[in-house]
Amino acid sequence: MIYLDNNATTILDEQAGKAMQECFYKIYGNPNSIHPMGLEAYRVMEESREKIAELLKADPREIYFTSSATESINWALRSATSFRGKRKRVITSAVEHKAVLNTLKDLQNSEGIEVIIVEPNKQGIIFAEKLLEHVNEDTYLVSLMAVNNVTGAIQPYEEVGQYLEAKNIFYHIDAVQTIGKTSFNLESFCNFASFSAHKFHGPKGLGILYVKRGTALRPLLTGGGQERGMRSSTQNVPGVVGTAVAMENAIKELNSTTEKLRLFRDSIVKAVRELGGVVNTPLDHSVPNTVNISIPGVRGETLVNALATSGICIGTSSACSSRNDGGQYVLKAMKVREEISESAVRVSMSRFTTKTEVEDFIKSLREAVMLLKF
Repeated sequence: MIYLDNNATTILDEQAGKAMQECFYKIYGNPNSIHPMGLEAYRVMEESREKIAELLKADPREIYFTSSATESINWALRSATSFRGKRKRVITSAVEHKAVLNTLKDLQNSEGIEVIIVEPNKQGIIFAEKLLEHVNEDTYLVSLMAVNNVTGAIQPYEEVGQYLEAKNIFYHIDAVQTIGKTSFNLESFCNFASFSAHKFHGPKGLGILYVKRGTALRPLLTGGGQERGMRSSTQNVPGVVGTAVAMENAIKELNSTTEKLRLFRDSIVKAVRELGGVVNTPLDHSVPNTVNISIPGVRGETLVNALATSGICIGTSSACSSRNDGGQYVLKAMKVREEISESAVRVSMSRFTTKTEVEDFIKSLREAVMLLKF
């Protein structure tokens, strides 16, 4: 089996898995208990929090553990809304993850806020000045992703942060697709940043919310007072420990991974163009692990299914599939022609992807396209 759908999820880092296993069977006490087993669990959890903060250039007190990036995003957007005062305007982009767009839609319905959605250019990139021109005295929140999950396009999150730093406006960055793919840390201004461990070879079920010190924050869950009283619920200690190991390894290997994946992506792009295909990813302004491609005349889900018979797993942005991540709206926002968007598939690699796997994918792609276009 060749797995090339790493923007959806990733294999668990082996070292992270071993660290988690020790927690499952040896350091399994409740980290909020005061007996020795509980204190040991608390120790490894807080050491992992410190490691994650160090890697992100943050303060450990700014790191909160959640169950997912979706939860982290909900927490940030809903908390900002509860502290908005009389202001009503939120600014975001048309290519955000549904966790952002649907949460803002819900807040629009329940809280009566105004949501301004900024369209990208044809490369799927938001112009910072186009987004910031909507900022006014009624604006209380801006939410922008760092890297798009469908195309891999890098957004101008730093430029937006530089402008907003002096403003009394909450700023949230969806950083889910950054770790291990591009250089990212929290020295750039933002109030909130959301992360998901399983996107960088950590475990599923562990998210991170960064909250800049001094930022007003409303408790997400009330109960026993865990996570400094802001997110009550017994912490997932094995998940926290595994996340710290996975993040450290992903960042440590970033440079070598980047170089390797750029070469792999170049090979895929060359093959796609030789087949008469179209590349929807802005190659000069995107993370190297991702390439969104279209083979005109072959529907995306048809190509995905054809490759699956050869043991190859890639993603599709087709709106026809109820199990996809809804990426079709991103291509629509880019004004991609319907024929091209219906043919779109996403190939997303990881640092564990090999040259042989890429070569086998290209061979199978050629065979599948020749068969489907016959």
